[in-house]
Amino acid sequence: MNLDQVLDNIEFWVDKVAAYQKVANEQNQLQVRTKGYATDFVTNADVKSEEMLVECIRSAYPEHSILTEEKGSYTQDSDYLWVIDPIDGTTNFIHRFPFSSISIALQHKGVTLAGMVYSPWLNMKFYATRKGGAYLNGKRIFVSGTARLEKSLLATGFPGGGYSEYMNLEYFNRMISKVAGIRRTGSAALDLCFVAASYFDGFWEFNLHDWDICAGALIVEEAGGIVQRLEVNEHSLILCSNDELYDIFKESLLIQD
Repeated sequence: MNLDQVLDNIEFWVDKVAAYQKVANEQNQLQVRTKGYATDFVTNADVKSEEMLVECIRSAYPEHSILTEEKGSYTQDSDYLWVIDPIDGTTNFIHRFPFSSISIALQHKGVTLAGMVYSPWLNMKFYATRKGGAYLNGKRIFVSGTARLEKSLLATGFPGGGYSEYMNLEYFNRMISKVAGIRRTGSAALDLCFVAASYFDGFWEFNLHDWDICAGALIVEEAGGIVQRLEVNEHSLILCSNDELYDIFKESLLIQD
């Protein structure tokens, strides 16, 4: 598998999908409905974008399996799996808040080989290949060197999908007085990439799905960072940072004062 060619294909696909998303949003062509709960939004742009990406993958790699947010699994007898989120940050997208992204990654036997997270509105294209480094718009990126918690800028998000919307407040309140600041963009894929590019020093969020994090996690790791999935009080937690900060960040977040 030529990963440079894979990235070229992904870039062509996301550019095509981003062009459609811009037209749909700017020309007020969005149709919004809810899925599992009242604030779990999906638009016709989510569905159409996913269909476009699936069509592109099937055309180039017809033997590969695909995992998507909106339609689920397209299973083939293959060790290769594409993991895609057509719009990560749909609520932002609906409101034209410019923090949404297209996330796509390729795995082989559960190991992510290549990934891209593209925010058309911010003109930011993050990408990485395994053992090939992480990049933003063609420039190599690295996680921060921040080693002190009180100097760190962190990011988090709050879970939906039937989970208690308040479950992360305990952890947020625990951290807010220990750090320089905490931000919430509303796109986990971008949060991970912002850690990779050293804009954030760390990120945590509960109950994320594979399509939220697959590409972004590879980008963080290739930028020199650490990403771990932990089980905390029967919930899945994604925790990431640079290696200087990670242990103290983890301890401060999870151990009660």
